[in-house]
Amino acid sequence: MRGDRREPASGQAAAGADVLLRSWRFTDAYGRELTVGAVRWHYARLGRGPAVLWLTGGLRRAALGAVSLERLAAAHTVVAPDYPPVTSFAAMDAGLCAILAAEGIDGCDLVGQSYGGMLAQAFLAAHPERIRRLVLSSSGPADYGRRWLPVLALLIAVVRVLPRPLLTRLLVRALSGLLSSERSPRAEGAAILRRTLGHDLTRADVVSHFAVAADVARRLLVRPDRFAGWQGDVAVLRAENDRTQGARDIPRLQRLLGRPVRVISMGSAGHAAVLLEPDRYTQWLEQALG
Repeated sequence: MRGDRREPASGQAAAGADVLLRSWRFTDAYGRELTVGAVRWHYARLGRGPAVLWLTGGLRRAALGAVSLERLAAAHTVVAPDYPPVTSFAAMDAGLCAILAAEGIDGCDLVGQSYGGMLAQAFLAAHPERIRRLVLSSSGPADYGRRWLPVLALLIAVVRVLPRPLLTRLLVRALSGLLSSERSPRAEGAAILRRTLGHDLTRADVVSHFAVAADVARRLLVRPDRFAGWQGDVAVLRAENDRTQGARDIPRLQRLLGRPVRVISMGSAGHAAVLLEPDRYTQWLEQALG
């Protein structure tokens, strides 16, 4: 992370402090920067072995998954970008391609966690020749279509005008349930959300979250014909208690991608196992990549 690094006060549910402190150390140890056009990208590279491009979730900072990424790097070269506040998938795609080129990576396995799963499907659709395997973690099919555009436009408009403190409170309230698991209390996830949303991410980051999704939907970037010639395989990590995962997601993914999907259960580890249960999460991810 590149924002305010003051440690959380005791009154801020400091249970998430360990995750945040590890993320800062991770960035200091592995962080790199690259300018693509007028956009400054921050990313991490670590490890040696077959390359894995890690596309993080909606909190936009790859270092929040520091423990899992460091363990994955024992057998893989891991490239993990943060997301800059761009407003189109073309800008996102240009940055990802430039990072891979800067690191000398022609082909890789692609992992998308939550929001990163949508980006991963769009990136695979644009560059099937570069991707050996797709792993979706707590993420469903991204063939949203244009019916979602009015909702996304409304969200962008609301984000642009709400007072920042109110916006942060609403986002923490809406997302806290996703950042908990059977082994980690809700307070830990809420602390991570408050710190990240309140001190690291900007309003432009939140606008970018919805604007890029809207661009993917508007341009119909994720559709079956884009995957017809791809030769790779697909694995999905999903938890039974993840409310973002629907019963029809796997059949939809199989129709979208045109191939069987291997499902790896994360039990009741929840939507954010990479943050809250990194030991078990790394085992599931290595299974998916094996």
